[in-house]
Amino acid sequence: MKCKICYLLSKIMRFLDLMKFVTFYLFCAINFLYGNTLFEYPELKLFGQEFFENYTPSPKIYEFSLKDDYIMGPGDTLIINVWGFFEQEYYKDIEPDGSIFISGIGKIYLAGKTFLEAKKIIEDKFYKKYKNIQVSVSSGKIRTINVYILGEVKKPGVYEIYPFLNIIDILALAGGPNKNGSLRKIEINKNKGEKEIIDIYPLLLKGEKIKVFQFQQGDIIFVHQSENLVGITGAVKRPGIYELKNMDMKELLEFAGNFLPIADISHIQIERIDREKGKILIDLKDDEIYNFKLKVYDIVKVPSLSPQTFYQVSVQGAVKQARVYGWKEGIKISDVLKEEDLLPFAEMEKAEIIRIENGFRKIITFSPKNVFLGDRKENLNLLPQDKIVIYSKERPEKKVFITGEVKYPGEYIIESGEKLSNIIKRAGNFTSFAYPKGIVFLRETVRKQKQKEIEKFVKEKKEILESALKTTTNPEEKQVIEKTLITLEKLAEIEPTGRIIVKMENLETIENSIYDFPLEDGDIIYIPKKPIYVSIIGEVNNSTNVIYEPQFTINDYIQKTGGFTKDADRKNIFIVRVDGSSDKNIEKIEPGDTIVIPFEPRGERLRFVKDIIQIFYQIAVSVGVLLK
Repeated sequence: MKCKICYLLSKIMRFLDLMKFVTFYLFCAINFLYGNTLFEYPELKLFGQEFFENYTPSPKIYEFSLKDDYIMGPGDTLIINVWGFFEQEYYKDIEPDGSIFISGIGKIYLAGKTFLEAKKIIEDKFYKKYKNIQVSVSSGKIRTINVYILGEVKKPGVYEIYPFLNIIDILALAGGPNKNGSLRKIEINKNKGEKEIIDIYPLLLKGEKIKVFQFQQGDIIFVHQSENLVGITGAVKRPGIYELKNMDMKELLEFAGNFLPIADISHIQIERIDREKGKILIDLKDDEIYNFKLKVYDIVKVPSLSPQTFYQVSVQGAVKQARVYGWKEGIKISDVLKEEDLLPFAEMEKAEIIRIENGFRKIITFSPKNVFLGDRKENLNLLPQDKIVIYSKERPEKKVFITGEVKYPGEYIIESGEKLSNIIKRAGNFTSFAYPKGIVFLRETVRKQKQKEIEKFVKEKKEILESALKTTTNPEEKQVIEKTLITLEKLAEIEPTGRIIVKMENLETIENSIYDFPLEDGDIIYIPKKPIYVSIIGEVNNSTNVIYEPQFTINDYIQKTGGFTKDADRKNIFIVRVDGSSDKNIEKIEPGDTIVIPFEPRGERLRFVKDIIQIFYQIAVSVGVLLK
């Protein structure tokens, strides 16, 4: 029973993963054909951007105490306390001429002196004038100055700052660098002509201190445009977009925190934009990973190791306990199948090994009885992923699986003609969290039929495009056709799920309706929880999921994505419902629905793009997996 439930859950997870794949593939179709930037990957963020979004500038001035090397200037206030022979407290602002005046002492010029030097000068003046006193000098109000923050920052302009603020505080005042701004080339132009270039990567990556300046009136902080941007995604500790200097993998991996333990470094790829070929992929060899020279806007893709256990074999069917065994070289049938493992009604004369060779399924028959008697010819060597199936002499039972938000999920044996509503009743009906509208019903016979339809569809489109490729003389059109053919190959790899659309509000509404159909052996039923969002995909500026709001119209949801792109076909927007059906009733939007904004080709040159989009939509809808 436990293995059946695991099997059911794996089927459901595979179904949901496939739905995510098709949705993503649909969204990326046009970008795939017409250019690529680092910012096409929503998981990649410009390194350092989040730091400034969350950065809080320094506290108020009264929380500061001046350091001894602070350079004094007009507007600074000093507090002088004298006690002993007499007691007196002075609050003295440094005047525009750089001096303070103390009665009995005279003018003391302090501008340009460090705080430590100013304290000593004042103390010496008092000690020469008076005997038997003590003098203490501390800072009061600190002057502010105006500096220019220019270049690639979010809010360039003139800012009033305290002279001792560090470069991070100052950049934060201007909102930090924008998406074009460099964190490695921040130029400080001093009022006296000196220049300094600051790189804040060491601070952000390693916590290293950066050079401290005391700014003066009129200083300019200029953030240059970023150079040598490279992205890295996948199984690294800090995926993101980084600005490199050496432009090699070693530098990039250092910034990204190196590989995760699950990284598959044998299949690292570089996605690169070539001026002539468009988007290309470069496979890295193991010995060139760290020394490989990168180019601007490269994207390094580090895949994860497959979560699937490849080196295993399994035994299932008329056995007391279905089991999975680790595969090793030389393992045979007798190593995993024992006579005492079989049920009393197991077929002893014939069993099967289901094997995948070169992508094709192969069936190998053998006799369990002969294996148990020691027949070496029957006791075959097993290969990874082999499945040994022991059949029953009895008439096979018909079973269905129901899981999700029902009170008693699991595997149920069904009678001939038993209907959907009855199996829901046997499973204890829906839980309080169930969303019957989103029911997922999968059937194997439908899956096989859809598979044939997709294969026929892809074949026909491929023939049309290959014929067009031979006759076209337009280079751009030729490139579009070639990339479309690649897309068709990808679509041909999608395995349909066999989903049947079922419209259901609750158990009462489905009973005796057209959707209350008889069940078949192997049917899978999944009852989800109520979704809380609406998906928007296609020709919008940011395909995303938006929290469902009952009062929202379609325009409200589109606005949440940043609006339509210039290629949006606004007249043919349609909704793919949570039950898998689709329609153009955009006035009615419910939780779990997906709003699809198609692509509207413009011009004769783009006539093949229209076919491409139709392919994506038709394949996605035909397999019933456009959603989630």
